[in-house]
Amino acid sequence: MTKTEQTTLRPSNGPSPTTGRPPVEYSREVKDDPAFEERFRATMARKTLRKPPPPFIKGTRAHPERMETEDELCRRTQTFFTSFEEHMKFYSEHLPYDVTWMTDWLKRYWVAWDRGIDEDLVRQTVAEDCVYKDPVSFGRPMVGIQAFLDYNYAFFEAIPDLRYDGIPGECSVSVAADGAVLFMARYTGCGHWDKPLRIYPWTKNARALPATGAFMRAVAVDRYHFNPEGKIIRGETLWDAFEGLQMSSVLPSDTSLTFNAMLTVGNWTSRATRLRRRLPIIGGETC
Repeated sequence: MTKTEQTTLRPSNGPSPTTGRPPVEYSREVKDDPAFEERFRATMARKTLRKPPPPFIKGTRAHPERMETEDELCRRTQTFFTSFEEHMKFYSEHLPYDVTWMTDWLKRYWVAWDRGIDEDLVRQTVAEDCVYKDPVSFGRPMVGIQAFLDYNYAFFEAIPDLRYDGIPGECSVSVAADGAVLFMARYTGCGHWDKPLRIYPWTKNARALPATGAFMRAVAVDRYHFNPEGKIIRGETLWDAFEGLQMSSVLPSDTSLTFNAMLTVGNWTSRATRLRRRLPIIGGETC
């Protein structure tokens, strides 16, 4: 029989002394769910890459970096979750609010992306009216959970063996004076880019970045804000898209003739832009 415990955070009575806003109260259902815990443990140990990664990778960095084996990636993520759970327990023991619900939330959110997308788990952890951004949205916000799902489906369709792995010690939960929780984590995503990657707005006929079949790895940082139900209401993923495109050979190396030619073209374009701004007769600015 499933035991259910309602977790409520009550940081203080009355408004925050710094913001003047009333305290934030999170109410999230935390379940004693052995079946899910078994699924979570299996996810942590599962291998997804269609073939072993190369021993070294090189993107925009000056020198090749050693790439971990998939066994090492699994162990790294297991360490990441062990460390995160310890931190949540420590915070809850030393702060006037309980944030242990974050461990259950993060486990479900992580399993949601295991070998594809589990929409039920996504909806358990992300609000229907969430707003999200990513470099491939080019500054445009994704509004609503369906847009968020379409964006993630685009990545899994382009990189079918995509896997995410946490980086131990590079994840934090910040609790503001009014009790609002902010989650930030650094992690890696890797896999073989086999099919074109659709970009904003991620519809079936959207523009796409071409695939080369190359193995790629990106280091990303995610930032999440939560609604009172403990679901992501606003967030953003930050990663070096330039490095990813160079790693997969979609963009040329910075030492190539093609890259130097791009810089030359950019130099002439910038001169034309400056000239246009100085000539109001053709729609430019006078200052």
